[in-house]
This record gives sequence, structure tokens and C-alpha cells, in this order.
Amino acid sequence: MYTPIELENISFKKSAFGYDKDEVLEFLETISRDYDKLYKENLTLKDKNNMLSNAIKEYKSMEDALRDTVVTAHSISDEVKKNAHKEAENIIKEANLQKDEMLAKANREIEAIQTEITSLKQEFSIYKSKIKSLIHSQIEILELDK
Repeated sequence: MYTPIELENISFKKSAFGYDKDEVLEFLETISRDYDKLYKENLTLKDKNNMLSNAIKEYKSMEDALRDTVVTAHSISDEVKKNAHKEAENIIKEANLQKDEMLAKANREIEAIQTEITSLKQEFSIYKSKIKSLIHSQIEILELDK
């Protein structure tokens, strides 16, 4: 492909029956201007194409980074959910253990109170018997004195 400068510097051999030199020069000048315009436009388009290609690469890179970020975020989210479920299970287990301990303690206290009640009833029964016996003996003493 000729450059615009090469087209401007093209020279033709002269011949006796050749083309009109002025027309050829005018034609070459027109072609050179058009070619120069197309050549510059082509360079501009190549630069723009390179710029757009680089932008596409950058956007693809950003897209890949975003995709990786989304995947990582999803993975982290799953891990957080999993850990939250484990923690909830542990809290429930701990609460159940505390409940069982509290129930066992309450049952021991109930048994102790029931034992004490039984003991107090027996003592009451003994005191009642002693008082009855004392009252009977006092009545007998009173009746003997009559």
C-alpha cells in the first residue's frame, strides 16, 4: 500500500504519445488527497479499535473480578449461614443441658423437702402422741385425787 507521500512523488515516464501531463498530475493530486484522507482515517480507526479492544479487555477483567467477588461472597455467605446454624445448635444444646440440670436440681430439692415433710410429720405424730400421753396421765392423776 502506498503512503500519501509516495503517491505524491510518483513520476511517470514521458512518451511522445502519452497522457497529458497536467491531467495526470491533477488526477494524482486528487488521488493523493483522497488517499491521504483514507490513510489518516484508517490510522484513526486502528487507534480507536485498539482503544476499544483495550477497554473490552479491561471490562472483561472487571467482569471476571466481579464474578470472582460474587462467588466469594456467596461462599462466605454459605459459610456464615453454616456457622450460624452450628452456633444455634450449640446454644440449643447448652440450653437443654441447663434445663436438665435445673430440673435435676429442682427434683433433688423436691425430694429433700418431701423427706423433711415426712420427717416433720413423724415428729408431729410423736409429739402428738406424747402430748396425748401426757394429757391422759394428767387426767388419770386428776381422777385419782377425787
